[in-house]
Amino acid sequence: MKPWSQFEKHIESVNQFYRVKKFGVVEKIPNGTKTIRQGGRQIIVRDTKTGCDFIGHLDGTPIAFDCKLTANKTNFPFGSGKVVTVKPHQKAFLKDFKKSGGQAFFLIALENARRVFLVDIDSYMTIEQEMLLNKRKSIPIGRLEQYEVDQATGIIDYRRNILEDLK
Repeated sequence: MKPWSQFEKHIESVNQFYRVKKFGVVEKIPNGTKTIRQGGRQIIVRDTKTGCDFIGHLDGTPIAFDCKLTANKTNFPFGSGKVVTVKPHQKAFLKDFKKSGGQAFFLIALENARRVFLVDIDSYMTIEQEMLLNKRKSIPIGRLEQYEVDQATGIIDYRRNILEDLK
């Protein structure tokens, strides 16, 4: 299983924990792919763009978020080569979701640092613009530390970050 898929599976288990505790319901959005046959093999191809990975509500607050994972220990890259880490349609969807009254964010995992950060879409856009103006190709971990998600209980307890943001 790919590391990003493992990260999403972990978040799905956290969401199931939240559901059991009656904090809310958050579900994974199907990723907009279909399987086709080509030359006797099955190939997965993307057929629609999705704006985020997860959507639902926690503690009565609508939430939508996308999970991002990097193997880097010290920064979150904006992309490599022609591959962009955060796609424009994802930013647009999350901005629109927040404008309509929900909480919208990225869960960014630095896999090799074993750290996860919940970065609100508005904060992400500000940080990204700041980094690009300074000709940086990534967000350094020091800039993300204020958004770190508590993992002391053994789960990525992102709900606490949301509750703190709402205060």
